Amino acid sequence: MAEAKREYHYDMNQAAPQVEQPNPSAKPSTPPRPEIIRIPASPARKLKRISGLEKIIGIFLLAAIIGLAVLTVYVRTDISQLEREVSQIEAQTTQQAEEKTRLEQEKSELSKTERIKKIAEKKGLKINDDNLRKVK
Repeated sequence: MAEAKREYHYDMNQAAPQVEQPNPSAKPSTPPRPEIIRIPASPARKLKRISGLEKIIGIFLLAAIIGLAVLTVYVRTDISQLEREVSQIEAQTTQQAEEKTRLEQEKSELSKTERIKKIAEKKGLKINDDNLRKVK
């Protein structure tokens, strides 16, 4: 069965229901907010905020600082050991120089002409002053 089509007539002059538009100059009223109380974050929460790359960089820097501290101590001990060895060598050099001076003095005393003459006379040798010369 066929139904009859209904026709609707729209009157454009009819007033449409008015929608209330907000006044742009009036400030919208906001409901009062409760006071925000900040609770200090625990260390675990603070660490969660740090990214993995930042953690790796921090660990690397900490390792570098510790490495530099150990290296500094090693270099200082090495330097002090070398200074001790240098002072020992200088002491040996001074001691050997004194020994050399003592031996040269002893050599000059033993090679004196009068001493050689006395020893030669004790052994029964005849001393000829023309053939006698000083040993250097």
